[in-house]
Amino acid sequence: MGKHRTFNADRFLDKFQGKEPILRGYVGMWEGRLELDIANLDIPRFKEFLVNGEGDGKGELLDGLYRAYDLCTERGHEDLLAACRGWGKDPDPGEELPVECLSLKIRTEDEDAFSFAYDRNTLWRAESFSLFQGKEPKAIDDVPAAASRFQEKLAEVFKEDKNSDRVLVRQYREGPYTNFIVYHEKRTKAELIFKGTKTRPKISPTILRPAQQDFISYNNESGQIEIEARFEKDEAILRKKFAECCLEDIDFFEGGEAGKRLDLARIGEEDFDMSVDEGHSAVLVDLQFKMKQLHAPSVAIRSKNVLDTLERNNLRNQLAGSSICKAVFKIGFPDDRRGKRVDLSGTNKIKFKRATHAEDVLAHRVIEWVDCDHFRSRAACR
Repeated sequence: MGKHRTFNADRFLDKFQGKEPILRGYVGMWEGRLELDIANLDIPRFKEFLVNGEGDGKGELLDGLYRAYDLCTERGHEDLLAACRGWGKDPDPGEELPVECLSLKIRTEDEDAFSFAYDRNTLWRAESFSLFQGKEPKAIDDVPAAASRFQEKLAEVFKEDKNSDRVLVRQYREGPYTNFIVYHEKRTKAELIFKGTKTRPKISPTILRPAQQDFISYNNESGQIEIEARFEKDEAILRKKFAECCLEDIDFFEGGEAGKRLDLARIGEEDFDMSVDEGHSAVLVDLQFKMKQLHAPSVAIRSKNVLDTLERNNLRNQLAGSSICKAVFKIGFPDDRRGKRVDLSGTNKIKFKRATHAEDVLAHRVIEWVDCDHFRSRAACR
């Protein structure tokens, strides 16, 4: 198991005590490809197999286990149930199964529903988004049809840009948000790998077309879109083609102020305020800026309290007129004193881990502390 990522196999598999048929059903997908007696499989035997067992299907089996394990959280449980409801299925009518058993059961019985749940969970865990304000609040008419048009249009563009038209777009709605997960192939990559046997090894190039996963979340009540893409060029393509195919206006997010969601210069103003709810806390812990001086010196300050550090060193007044590139806030909660870091940069970049307290972070109006006057940000958590 050394080549695979680590997970708590004992804790995961112990949940199947008394529910061995679910485990046997999953393992049965590789019947004939594993050195394993599936009919008499129990938890101890399966644990032993994971450590010492053989079979050309073992790698695929492990990958499936890891993916099932990834959804064994409170949020993952919600995503599994939501995906099944979307497919008109009820894999746990009595609501008795632990999430570990539910996850593996769905992976075995309906891979499409499982993949949809995994997509939902992956989008929710995405950390870094670019924000763009559309011309007006506007709903998407017939989301499935719009997603189909979006997929076809992206295939055309990427065929020319990356020599591959393999694109998959999945979508789902949650409250005011319509969320899209976009898979597309990256450029061809050649990797050297070992082939042959241990006694007669060979080196041979293998051509790979890795898939890239990007995310779009559109709020039809505010007209704002959030995009996570690996490259700026891809981000621009996704934004424009989404607007064209889903909102019937390719320039919907292309106005002069569309990408001006943040004004970090607000931090340098005397009345700058970080208001939070009672019992919570907020502090600026990292600031990067260029001073308005000869030679334009760059300054990076990391501190438990950047604003207080600037005051103590008579530098607070240097912020006025400076170009602030990045600001990192730390938000503390009654049940999490370690706090959560929220990175803001440029005019529309926000990054933070949404696994916990995502709603609280945005409820504290972190974006609004430095929001541009042109638009009021109405970002919300999925």
